[in-house]
Amino acid sequence: MIEACAAQTIKDLGMYGIELQFSGNANTAYEELFQQLKPHIEERVTFGSIQEILYRVDVSEKQLNEMLVTNTDLASGITTLILWRELQKVVTRYLVSSFTSSSKGSEEDRF
Repeated sequence: MIEACAAQTIKDLGMYGIELQFSGNANTAYEELFQQLKPHIEERVTFGSIQEILYRVDVSEKQLNEMLVTNTDLASGITTLILWRELQKVVTRYLVSSFTSSSKGSEEDRF
């Protein structure tokens, strides 16, 4: 699951010229991706080009607004939201495919 999350993050952000590397170590994955991503986010916040990335990753406006109220380090907050959303997408995809697979198996057993 961690590798899938890293791959999704690398894919989504690679579209914007953000190159991230993942060592494959699940224990350090978050910190590894966070440390690489944060400088890119800082740069885009400074130049006002972060909206397109947030849209692509599908960070909710509600979460972003909540983070803006409580977080003084904008780049860290946005980086955290992006990594959290990428994890949510991977977990959701896994759960949906697991449910779909088990449902198909049940239908086939009935016939």
